[in-house]
Amino acid sequence: MTRHVLRQFAVQTLYQMEVGQMSKEEAIENVKVMVEGLKEEAMGLVAEEVTPHQILEIERQFTLEDFYFELVDGVLTHQQAIDQLIEENLKGWSFSRLNKVDRAILRLAAYEMKFSQETPHKIIIDEAVELTKEFSDTGDGKARSFNNKVLDQMSKRLA
Repeated sequence: MTRHVLRQFAVQTLYQMEVGQMSKEEAIENVKVMVEGLKEEAMGLVAEEVTPHQILEIERQFTLEDFYFELVDGVLTHQQAIDQLIEENLKGWSFSRLNKVDRAILRLAAYEMKFSQETPHKIIIDEAVELTKEFSDTGDGKARSFNNKVLDQMSKRLA
């Protein structure tokens, strides 16, 4: 899976934990079930023409990789510091007012910026804006703009 897709699943996991009051294990299991369903759908699309090599490739493409688990565990391990970092970078807004989807996206990006440092901040921000488009934006661009501004401010502070 691409890192973007793994980030999508990480956001969904974090969101499920907060909204559904689920344990990490329950939320991860839900994501695994979703990934398995996607894999079965992909296999069904190529079922008649599939070779053993293609089966292995589909299996590989539909596997949650270490990066996903690093993101989820990292956010949970450092959540208090991450939430404080987000709060410090909100201008005229409080952390409690953030919707839960944006909260999950911002937590994920804040974790990567502050604790992972594997990916440049610009890419992390671009990824978070894409995730916002996919999960939170209502078409007016306000959520994208808001999250972009918060993350840009955070990046400057962490530089």
